[in-house]
Amino acid sequence: MLDLFQIQISIDMSRIVTLVFIFLTGFILDGNSQGFKAIGIVGLNASQIDGDDSYGFHKLGWSAGARLSYATEKSYDLSLEMLYSQRGSLVKPLDDKIPNFKIKLNYFEFPVVFSIRDWFVEEKSYYKVRADVGVSYGYIFGIEAPGYDETNFKTHDVSYLVGAGINFTKRFGMSLRYTSSFSKVYKTDNVEDTGLLSYFLTLRSEYSF
Repeated sequence: MLDLFQIQISIDMSRIVTLVFIFLTGFILDGNSQGFKAIGIVGLNASQIDGDDSYGFHKLGWSAGARLSYATEKSYDLSLEMLYSQRGSLVKPLDDKIPNFKIKLNYFEFPVVFSIRDWFVEEKSYYKVRADVGVSYGYIFGIEAPGYDETNFKTHDVSYLVGAGINFTKRFGMSLRYTSSFSKVYKTDNVEDTGLLSYFLTLRSEYSF
């Protein structure tokens, strides 16, 4: 019953993201894009998976894509992001003769983010800092996990996120984000196996067009 509920959440989330993306894209193409802003994103994930017998954010991977943001005249905005994201985990044995063990998971992610902005720079007309909160739908398309049955990794993932950002100029800024899955990314019938829960930190550079 829980798996069916999680699948339904994933399906509903993917539909919501698709509809929001179509709406925003159509709104821009219609010429009513005064409040919209496009942002390019390149960053680095430091990820971890609960249940892999390792601790710490040791697995590094790329995060890259774009953000479409609708900024109101007030100090908040709503954004949709489209990202390529490398997640997973890295186990470093104490014995140097034993090779590192990696789980590599590649996702397409579609976060929907609500942001509150502050510290307005009047002479340049932009907000310097912001706080983010949101949810993200992820679709897995690449798996490298020695010792695991790759068919048991869930295709769909729903996560929550919190973060903060700072703009150094009107166009360039950086942000730090924490993202965690709501449910395990690996299906298992073994009662002694806790499954795998994915979460990661992302340090990003952002450029507004």
